[in-house]
Amino acid sequence: MIAEFSWFFGYLGGMPQLSIRFMAIKDEENAKLARNVGVAWTIIAYIGALLIGWIGIAIFGPSGLADQEQVMPEVMLKLFPPALAAVFITGAVAAMLSTADSLLILASTELSENFLRPFVLAKDMDPRRGGLTISRITTIALGIIALIMAFIVPSDLIYTIVGYTWAGIGGDTFSVIVILTLFWKKFHGKAVPPTIIAGLLFTVFWVSSGLDAKVSARLMTFIVTAIVAVVATYAIKPENTRTGA
Repeated sequence: MIAEFSWFFGYLGGMPQLSIRFMAIKDEENAKLARNVGVAWTIIAYIGALLIGWIGIAIFGPSGLADQEQVMPEVMLKLFPPALAAVFITGAVAAMLSTADSLLILASTELSENFLRPFVLAKDMDPRRGGLTISRITTIALGIIALIMAFIVPSDLIYTIVGYTWAGIGGDTFSVIVILTLFWKKFHGKAVPPTIIAGLLFTVFWVSSGLDAKVSARLMTFIVTAIVAVVATYAIKPENTRTGA
């Protein structure tokens, strides 16, 4: 139960596809609207997820499904006519695809702009057109690689890798940074690198030691990175420190 709940910490600010959308907000009114819509939709989504799980247990029993990942479509097909169930299932698939394409674009942008462009883009090439070409090729390549991995790699292994990434270099670590940046004025940029490194190393240690089977690495990484962030904030002086009267 705690292991599954620990996925929650990544939603506190560690999802880049959501963060970049908030960064694109132009004014305070849009920020308030985004806040209200985000909070309302999150409440509805989590209530719906819980209800689907509870209804699935009531209909099929705790172990009535061979693949528990199929509980949502199975519940929809059980409760509604096939045509209406198809609409609900299509909505869920559309939400999954929206997240997948956001992550794909984000990954290809980071890879093409920060790693490939300085080495691949020729000096006599138009920066805008050349950069766009590199970005397109990177997006196609990553999409093909992801599609191949989805067919070859077992789903359990993908779930495990995502869980460890979520803790070590994704959700939990960056959630701490985003939360402290927004709500703690003393937190500064120089405390960020030690926080990220601590999150990565602690996740590797916790998983390698086998303690992840007892307490989720996602939960422990969130706690440890929060402690490291606070200590680093006080131990390391910020870059722009003013002295004098």
